[in-house]
Amino acid sequence: MNFFNLSQNQKSQSKVPYKNPAETFENNPFDFDYSSFGEKKINQQKEQSSAPMRKEFSLFSYQEYYERELVKKQIKELVEQIRKEIELIKKADKTLLNQVSEIEHIAVEQLPEKPGIYHVRFLEIVLRILQSLRQKIGESKTWLSAMISRKKKRGSLFLALSKKKGTQYSLSQELQSARSVQ
Repeated sequence: MNFFNLSQNQKSQSKVPYKNPAETFENNPFDFDYSSFGEKKINQQKEQSSAPMRKEFSLFSYQEYYERELVKKQIKELVEQIRKEIELIKKADKTLLNQVSEIEHIAVEQLPEKPGIYHVRFLEIVLRILQSLRQKIGESKTWLSAMISRKKKRGSLFLALSKKKGTQYSLSQELQSARSVQ
């Protein structure tokens, strides 16, 4: 019994007032207060939004550089190539002068202030068309000169033989069928 008496003596000597456990947790700095959590978060958001925000900016944008510099550079190169092709075509054939001058007006003189990639592709297509046109003009001149030389050779040979052999040669069926095929 001595043990029981000792514990009662200790209780009477300390005389600590009784507190509810919820009240003791309220003053504890290590305990988390759930009731004011939402209010604190809202206050923090207000403080953050009222602080001056830094404006974003970019030091380098490849898209802008491409649109401003590279596209303009490509268009200048293509325009120069188109002008050279047009000059070569004008020198090659005077009959196509009117059509080529229309192409020059469309492709070279009517460029917008802010050209884009569409304009680059359009000028590339025009350049390819002009190059193939110039090539075909060269080929047609070659074929025309070959045909003229064949006609000259054939014509002169025919005249020489018809003078030598007379009408018998010029009116022969064999010669007429051979000449009509070519």
